[in-house]
Amino acid sequence: MIRLPDVTTIYVVICFAIAYAILKRYLFIPLGRILDEREQDEKEAEALQAEARGRLQKAVAEAEERLALARREALKMREQLRAEGRKQLDARLAEASAAAAASVESASLRIQKTSGEFASLLPDRAKSLARTLAEKILGRKLAA
Repeated sequence: MIRLPDVTTIYVVICFAIAYAILKRYLFIPLGRILDEREQDEKEAEALQAEARGRLQKAVAEAEERLALARREALKMREQLRAEGRKQLDARLAEASAAAAASVESASLRIQKTSGEFASLLPDRAKSLARTLAEKILGRKLAA
């Protein structure tokens, strides 16, 4: 007996071809396009990121350079202010030293003057004290 070929296989192949055509048109091609666009967007984003990173590094380098320059200027200014302060301190110390020397000289002169006055009074005072002491010891007044 001759049998007819099994047509279900042909139906399956035809259904597969139709399903493939539909899927290709409505799924595979749009999905491929979306994936290609996504890949292109990713490449563009990487390029933008690299460019932004380069600009950032350049900006950081410029900022560090300006900061170093500002530090150098600040150190120079600080040294100038220290030098001015040192000059003022030395001037004030010299003034104070001169004033102290003048004060010591003045006090020394007063002490010499006062000691000279007391030295001239000392012999008379010594005689007066000796006379008073002798009168007390003897219990009577002494003749001039």
